[in-house]
Amino acid sequence: MSREQLEKLAKDSKWVETFMAKVNPEGDGPLETPCWEWTGGLDKAGYGRIHVKKHGGGKGKNYFAHRVCYMIHRGYIEPEEYILHQCHNRLCCNPDHHKLGDHNDNMDDLAQSRRVAGENNHNSKLNGDEVYEVLILYHEGDADGELWTIVEIAEAFEVSKGSITDIVYGRTWKDVYNEFWEEVE
Repeated sequence: MSREQLEKLAKDSKWVETFMAKVNPEGDGPLETPCWEWTGGLDKAGYGRIHVKKHGGGKGKNYFAHRVCYMIHRGYIEPEEYILHQCHNRLCCNPDHHKLGDHNDNMDDLAQSRRVAGENNHNSKLNGDEVYEVLILYHEGDADGELWTIVEIAEAFEVSKGSITDIVYGRTWKDVYNEFWEEVE
């Protein structure tokens, strides 16, 4: 869908009304103003998605609901621009909670929010105590003082060798990794 078509939709009051009917302006959130939470379909990562049909027929395209809402209220967003959720609510469509940035800004915002780190990551199979135990087994050993290999630890915790390697070298679970080394020193 072209920029012209998106801008036309954003100015179509009937289409905007239909879109906004899927936005709850009374959502909770950490900012002074409420989050406008998307109540329509979601993608696998938990972001609001909407399918916009092509004008005149055709398959159309899926868009992030927060991007469409931003365009309705603030104007067109270039495809390479990212919306940074200041409220860190993936469902939020409130343009007052968003600022524009590039990919690097988005990665910095994600890292600073810490919302996908450790136990906050919905894909995590370990908790902080288990990660600490991994570090002990690898760097200090078990009760008998025997050091465990990455393979042995991965099998014991039923996770991949890559996950254990990332923990052991501090690429993931940085808080637990730093806490472990502070206590060792």
